[in-house]
Amino acid sequence: MLFPYLELAASLFILLLAFEIMTVHFDNKLEKFFAFYALVAFFAAILTYSYRIAFTLEIARDINRISACLLAFTFALFSQFAVYFTKNESLLNNRIKLALFYLPPAIISCLFLFTDSMYLRYEIQNIGIVSTPAPLYLLFALETAFYCGLGIVLLLKYSNVTKKNLERQQALIIAIGSLIPLSIGILLDQLIPVFFGIRLTPPTVVFDIAFMNLFIYLAMRNYSLFSLSPAKAAQTIIETMPNSLIVTDLDGCILFINDEARSLFHDAKHAVECKPISALFKDKKKFDQLYKEVVERKEVVERFEAELIDPLGEKIPALINAKIVRQKNFGELIGIVFIIRDVRG
Repeated sequence: MLFPYLELAASLFILLLAFEIMTVHFDNKLEKFFAFYALVAFFAAILTYSYRIAFTLEIARDINRISACLLAFTFALFSQFAVYFTKNESLLNNRIKLALFYLPPAIISCLFLFTDSMYLRYEIQNIGIVSTPAPLYLLFALETAFYCGLGIVLLLKYSNVTKKNLERQQALIIAIGSLIPLSIGILLDQLIPVFFGIRLTPPTVVFDIAFMNLFIYLAMRNYSLFSLSPAKAAQTIIETMPNSLIVTDLDGCILFINDEARSLFHDAKHAVECKPISALFKDKKKFDQLYKEVVERKEVVERFEAELIDPLGEKIPALINAKIVRQKNFGELIGIVFIIRDVRG
């Protein structure tokens, strides 16, 4: 009975990839869609694991109805991901095309949900409950081959025509990495059980989906498939800019400082954060003057001269640029950005 727990581990691995994408790589349409695809794949996989350990064959059958439906849509989602990745949005650029695109998996899902014609029987084996597909299950195999094959063909074709070496490598990794588990799954999980009524190996579908997701993720991590975005570019600029940057709330409490500011104020232990920025000014009246111009008058201040002092007592003559930060949608004031230039010789 170890096999179902391997399926559980593979299911949780898919969820981990989806979580990583949603929390770290979630800045554009392609990233969001892949995160959605990975979540659907996770639910399909976890339900497949669940019916393997169901208490009765009837419960297993009912759970499998839902998992099979999700699998049918998972393969279509992979194909749609390939459409977006290869910039072929014209294939699905209106609701009618999108509805027709998902019509076959919808029909297959209805056969799974409302009929008993997709499976011959369920039986308890040493690896858990296993289903034996009926001849009509061949429609599901054809649907799997069509959508995944379409996605792989689009990726391979794109790798041959794109002038960007990076995208060529990405497309090849995803295409080849998906083709291998897909071929194994169609052969061992679908064609052999349909034509011969037996399974030569334990079901591989959960592991096949996990590997397909893994290769997309590897392309993302190793070749920065989704990494270049405005948010990440801004973060890189902030971290590498030669001047010190400090962000405060409207009361002047420090919320964030970049690495250059930490070096300037000897703040390796993050002692400055959550303290008032006025504590860094030798003359508090200077800060009051700067604060009044920025917040009360809502002006952009440039090259404001002030003498700062770090926690060690060292004096730092500086030029300061300051500007208020507004909320994007409503224009509400939410903070202040200070850019500090050390003018010591």
